[in-house]
Amino acid sequence: MLKIDLHGFTYSKVEEILPNWLITNYNNGKDDFEIITGNSEQMKNLVKKICNENGFRAETNWNGNPGSLLATIDRL
Repeated sequence: MLKIDLHGFTYSKVEEILPNWLITNYNNGKDDFEIITGNSEQMKNLVKKICNENGFRAETNWNGNPGSLLATIDRL
């Protein structure tokens, strides 16, 4: 599982880098990601929105860590 740590990033920087990071790594054969957000609800909501817009589902409180999300491809 790939991991990206967004803790400390600005919201605009996350909007700039996260979609491409998800798509690029998915195209390279990865389909689940740990996204470290910190405890900011606004950051978690932004990450969930970006994931949703790009065909991924983000689950909160992954692995017992409330500052981390698990993003997986949203298969039908």
